[in-house]
Amino acid sequence: MIESLKGPILVLGASGFIGANLFKKLLRVRQDVFGTCFSQDGRLHGTPNVIKVDLTKYPRTTLDQVKPATVFDLITYGAYASQDDTERIYDTNVVFKTRLMELLYRAKVQCYIHAGSSSEYGEQADGPSEDSPLLANSHYAVSKAATSALIHYWGKHRGMRCANLRLYSVYGPLEDGSRLIPKLVSAALEGTYPPLVDHKISRDFVYVEDVCDAFVRAATHLPPLMYGHSFNVGTGVSTTIGELASITKNIFSIDSEPSFSTMPDRAWDFYGKWRANTDKTYACLDWRSKTKVGEGLLRYAERLRNGLSE
Repeated sequence: MIESLKGPILVLGASGFIGANLFKKLLRVRQDVFGTCFSQDGRLHGTPNVIKVDLTKYPRTTLDQVKPATVFDLITYGAYASQDDTERIYDTNVVFKTRLMELLYRAKVQCYIHAGSSSEYGEQADGPSEDSPLLANSHYAVSKAATSALIHYWGKHRGMRCANLRLYSVYGPLEDGSRLIPKLVSAALEGTYPPLVDHKISRDFVYVEDVCDAFVRAATHLPPLMYGHSFNVGTGVSTTIGELASITKNIFSIDSEPSFSTMPDRAWDFYGKWRANTDKTYACLDWRSKTKVGEGLLRYAERLRNGLSE
């Protein structure tokens, strides 16, 4: 499918966890792929076609330089607890995206796929469909929901070939080492567990390789009737922290028992089912997650064993 993408291809936010995985996946197949980063990042060390730029200030320069036909946008701010600058959340996720999409339209970019978030649903976590009301419960959720509305406008009312992918809890290679799955797998390889939050907290864990496939699938399979639409990208399975610990114990043969509730709850922690409804994504884009959590943990562990975590 990568071969059929319209080029040149531009990955915005290529130094981020998901962006770096997508950028490198595309580069393994094609040479007309370019990625942007705000500052040089270890994830992109030695990677060709990297453009260092502050896109919030100079988007037009980059578009004029690359002249992309396909744009994958993974630039965001506010997804981590440390990213709590409210003004920057809206400047990055709404104001910049408004300016960017105007420039993309003028440049006649043929396809724009944006990385949205399951946070857009806010209080609705148990398998919401894409047309469910967006009950935002944070500034980040509000900003991402606003951008999904912006994409709807450009797709439905201006005819731009664009889509918003509402990503669930993505994990895998190149993820920041401070995050749950990297800590869990690293500890499991040593026969133990890291400190864990309450065992009842749940997430829909989706492997990054599957997510990259969803971006490519959206760019190659998006039908005209779906321009401007949002699509859920997850496994459809809600996994609690307790269940995740049990899966880890079995596949890594850990002898000790996990310790829960040794960490305070975070703003995004959710008690109850948190899972994606991917019926629309499958029907329109022919995409479903292929990797179960246990398999994903093993694949990531193999990367760590081979020194390929970055």
